[in-house]
Amino acid sequence: MSPPQSATTPTTTTAPTDQQTYLEVWGDTVNGRHLAISVAVGSVVGASALLAAQSLFERVVNEPSLAQAYSLLVGIAACLLAGVVCGIFIKPKRIVALAAADAESIDGVITTMSEQRQGLGTLADIPEQSRQELRELGLYDHFAAAEAEHAQASKTSPSNPPKDGGRA
Repeated sequence: MSPPQSATTPTTTTAPTDQQTYLEVWGDTVNGRHLAISVAVGSVVGASALLAAQSLFERVVNEPSLAQAYSLLVGIAACLLAGVVCGIFIKPKRIVALAAADAESIDGVITTMSEQRQGLGTLADIPEQSRQELRELGLYDHFAAAEAEHAQASKTSPSNPPKDGGRA
């Protein structure tokens, strides 16, 4: 079994060649050749369905604008069908693997978040549904520990130091 790869790293089932071109489209990595094939299939299927439906509905429906509207709906449905077919036959080029993060890295991220200008906030500030999601992901205890640590640190460090340098 191969090690997990990041979400932006394309992995292919065949050996990579110089002809494989990866493009970024709407924040996703795609194979340029397969994208062109999908666009061509969608265009041909959509236009064919539109024209066929238009000729059919012009004969069946008395109102020309209604025939055009129905034809457009058929063309849109054909484009969606072409997208599903292309999605089935053209497989993804990458595998998204979510590696379990260790507690140390999670705590590091939470510490970084707490050091930002907005701060971390408290668990009481978020809705119960969000707290439940944090529990399901195993993150609730990390946030609770960070919140307790922040509360402890704010108790021990004086917010307003005495003006006389602490001398009584």
